Amino acid sequence: MNTTIKKGPPDRESPYTPLTAGDAISHLERILSHDGVDSLFSRTYWRARVQQVSATQGLTPHQQARLVKLLESLHPPVGSAESC
Repeated sequence: MNTTIKKGPPDRESPYTPLTAGDAISHLERILSHDGVDSLFSRTYWRARVQQVSATQGLTPHQQARLVKLLESLHPPVGSAESC
């Protein structure tokens, strides 16, 4: 499956720098590897968080690959009512 990270609207900037994005990605990986994806917050919320970090200018290829992997993990299960 090919997942593309979509950049948000130009007026929506990332609060992260390439240096702080690594910590944010690690946090998201930790939360989403457990039951966080099905927790109090919806997949839509987590997808928006991943896309927010993805909007950071100057991410390394490794950081971008980690974000793509996170986005792929957030696709709703087949037959789910939640849309992408």
